[in-house]
Amino acid sequence: MPHRTEDLKQAIHHFYEGLFQEESIQQSRHKRLEHVILLIRNLAAALAVVLFAVSLFRAPWAYLCKGVAYFLGAAAYVCEIVILTDCFHTKVPHSEMFMAYCFGPMYLLLGVSYFIGY
Repeated sequence: MPHRTEDLKQAIHHFYEGLFQEESIQQSRHKRLEHVILLIRNLAAALAVVLFAVSLFRAPWAYLCKGVAYFLGAAAYVCEIVILTDCFHTKVPHSEMFMAYCFGPMYLLLGVSYFIGY
């Protein structure tokens, strides 16, 4: 039983680290701003997941849900870029930023395509 309790504590700790990324913000020049940006990123990503899940139900507003979800995903990627570049003050190698640079605009295009199709 003590082993499971310790595993649960570690899982909660890892979840908290992933959600708030305290280590990456500690070296930031804009700690307060990046906490807000992290919160926005996490909320946008969570809402996108919920909207994508809701859009699986065959409803007349499914395209609207997907379009909004893609825009929220794009917002989450923009927030990620801001966090990784320390509010655009740090140059990060393109190999690290490749996914955010590709998927952010792609999510915008997908969102627009769902609204056009709606």
